[in-house]
Amino acid sequence: MCIISFYRNEDEFVLTHNRDEEINRSSSKEIAEQKRFDKTYFSPVDERANGTWIFYSEQYVACILNGGIEKPTHFKEKYRESRGIILLDLLKYNSVNEFINSENLSEIAPFTIFVFERTTKNAYLLFWNENKLSVKDVSQEKIVTWCSSTLYSPERRNEIDEIFNQNNELNSEEILELHDDLKMNKGDLYDFLATTSISQIIMNSLRIDMKYCQLF
Repeated sequence: MCIISFYRNEDEFVLTHNRDEEINRSSSKEIAEQKRFDKTYFSPVDERANGTWIFYSEQYVACILNGGIEKPTHFKEKYRESRGIILLDLLKYNSVNEFINSENLSEIAPFTIFVFERTTKNAYLLFWNENKLSVKDVSQEKIVTWCSSTLYSPERRNEIDEIFNQNNELNSEEILELHDDLKMNKGDLYDFLATTSISQIIMNSLRIDMKYCQLF
């Protein structure tokens, strides 16, 4: 599932996430304030697994996509934990490096996590392929984009990367409009699959805010 973009513009940072999912998978209508590992975070809620696909807390701004760097060649019938719970496990740790070195990912389906550390302003892409966790430091990149390897071909992923790179001076509203233009419509791949929501987190030195636009 999913397309993400992260724009870094001086002191403002904007993370936007298209959630491509089964249209009958229920999720919360609003952003919820919750606690995990005694840390407060804000996110929409996946009501099937009680996890999320995007959140922010005092420490992190993060989101998750299905699939790692390459399209998975197989899936098991059952995994130990939902990837939306694994995303929230970041809250266990004081840094992304602690998560990388300590989190148990055995029996977890392939994923990509984007995570921004609010204190250091460092950003990372974490790729899990059921065997190895690979890390890409994107802290120096002005624009970071990624598409789910499960749903998007390498060619289409390159096209989407190029679209974002050609639109590198957008404000948050324009970024949201671009994500809406790129959304997956019902029937593009399957009748049961579409972009079910678009979420955006905007942060600077003074505030942090989240928009959550539910489409199904």
